Amino acid sequence: MINNINTITLLFISCILCDNIFNTSIGTEEITYASSKGIQDFSQILKEKFVTNNSETTAASASSGTEVDIDELRENIRDIGYYLRSHKFNEYDRRYETNSTTAERIYFKTFPRPPLRSLHWEVHKYCESSFMECVNYLAKKLRGVAARRTDDTSIVMMKQHWKWKTNTAQIEQVDEECKKNKKLDDHIADPFEGPLERYQWRVTASYFMCWYTMKKTPELKRFHEKCDNFANCLDYNYGPYNDDARVDDLFDFSCALYSFCPNPCCPLKYANMMNDCLNSPENPCYRQNNVGQRACEADLEQNSEFRCICHWGYIWDEDSRECLSSMALSALKLKRKEKTKIEMMKLTLWEKIKNIIFWRKGSSSN
Repeated sequence: MINNINTITLLFISCILCDNIFNTSIGTEEITYASSKGIQDFSQILKEKFVTNNSETTAASASSGTEVDIDELRENIRDIGYYLRSHKFNEYDRRYETNSTTAERIYFKTFPRPPLRSLHWEVHKYCESSFMECVNYLAKKLRGVAARRTDDTSIVMMKQHWKWKTNTAQIEQVDEECKKNKKLDDHIADPFEGPLERYQWRVTASYFMCWYTMKKTPELKRFHEKCDNFANCLDYNYGPYNDDARVDDLFDFSCALYSFCPNPCCPLKYANMMNDCLNSPENPCYRQNNVGQRACEADLEQNSEFRCICHWGYIWDEDSRECLSSMALSALKLKRKEKTKIEMMKLTLWEKIKNIIFWRKGSSSN
């Protein structure tokens, strides 16, 4: 059970590095619920409504004794991971961008900004209820898409044990078909009403699946399959798998994080080694920190977007999101500032003007 409203605001439709979380997640249904409960505070709405529903569903699932086909569940999770990974690395903001060639593709850095005005109603309906209902619904929906994981060149190469040197013709044929399916998915976007609805659907699904990942839902610990690709047919720069240093299915939730969540500490599309994250200007802890002192951490369970591990003499400031001088140094600076202010108040108007004139004169001579 989630017992911390701050955790809910991040985990429930969390916008890592996004604003206006409640604008994303509260709609007519929540307002109606608030009226029936006599609640005015929207954070309390989420706390009561979501925690109550989630705890009841979890308890019901635990006591129902419903048998789950583990192989089918794993296959569904892999399919969902593939489709949402394709969104994360290849999609652009279809609400505002009209040119797909020049549009930025940055969802490996952050969720959409600004966030969705409203969640996709169907994803919201099934994914709010329980993890199993969410997975079953998403997987069923994906059976109607053109770009399926099982038809992706990387997956076919893995299952057929194909190598580029000995199976070039087969690989090229499969990849050509894969790209046709991707094009259909981008322009027609069946079974959705169009690319814009698909965009809303995938963003909402990413919110929920990332949330379930941050809750450490046991079924997401492993994908039982390599997932280090951009889910975009064969990438001729990397091959079927890119060997990104951040993802290895041997580590808990590695593939789930790579597929569903942006990475606020390493907002790179590809990282050959972890030092690429530390020494990249994209690292939020890069600025004002020397080499070897740019470590960044994101404790998703504790509702932190990211924090920098500051070097000696500096502390992390949540408001400015920067490493600032320690309290002792800050207090000293404040004391000096107040002393200067008092001294300036004692000066006559002429002395103040004279000081300014001499200061400007000295500055111009330098």
